[in-house]
Amino acid sequence: MAIKENIEAIKDELSTQEQFLEGMIKGERFFKKYKFLFIALIVLGVVALIGFYALKFVEQNRVENTNLAYSKILENSNDQNAIELLKKDAPSLYALVKFKEFQDKNDTSSIQTLLNENIDPALKQIFSAYTGNASGEILGDYDTLLKGYKLLKDNKISEANIEFSKIPQDSALISIVKNLQHYQGNK
Repeated sequence: MAIKENIEAIKDELSTQEQFLEGMIKGERFFKKYKFLFIALIVLGVVALIGFYALKFVEQNRVENTNLAYSKILENSNDQNAIELLKKDAPSLYALVKFKEFQDKNDTSSIQTLLNENIDPALKQIFSAYTGNASGEILGDYDTLLKGYKLLKDNKISEANIEFSKIPQDSALISIVKNLQHYQGNK
């Protein structure tokens, strides 16, 4: 009986080794069949990682350079190299510098020219509001709120309510509008 069990154990062991060897051969065939695809995916992954970190490095370098240029402008507003760098790499920051300069001179026509620059839309709305052309979602609602508040102060409540009705219900200012309508500007 022991010999029979030993023979069965040897057969099972050989069967397991055959299955392992068969699996290895199938794996090798699969790898040979798709070898170029695997290599291409690995190369693509490495290139993507290198590209990602290179872009991150370039962006960080650009931000540091524009911050340095902005610092130089704060120290010396006539530094043309720093101004040109800001104009090229950070047009919104350049527009803010120019806005401050034009604001100090009270030059609204020059501020109007900043509206034609390729800058952040929120900055355009701020510049537009400063020049008296309050339009846009952000500052338009705020301007309407101020007009309504002024009408409340002049005790023109019905006109103020008409002005307040121009502000959309989903505006961030709607809670202030409701309070002003309720208290009629008294509190």
